[in-house]
Amino acid sequence: MDEGVTAVRRQFPARIKAIDDLTARSEDFREICRDFADAQSALQKWNVSTDPKRDERVVEYQELIAELSKELEGALDASVPPTAR
Repeated sequence: MDEGVTAVRRQFPARIKAIDDLTARSEDFREICRDFADAQSALQKWNVSTDPKRDERVVEYQELIAELSKELEGALDASVPPTAR
């Protein structure tokens, strides 16, 4: 399984079926998943960095992850038929 999709499945364990369904049919969704995993990976690296810009970068990646989480949730919500909500 794609690393990005795996990261999103960990983030939203209650929505695994919807994630898998949307992953199967949307390259855009898969791209957001990859961006999400990349941002999480970068955040982990900055969390242990001794670089003087560490704190600034940590905040930036936390904000990016929050924005991507909202985008992922929106895509998942939009993928569910109204009768299934």
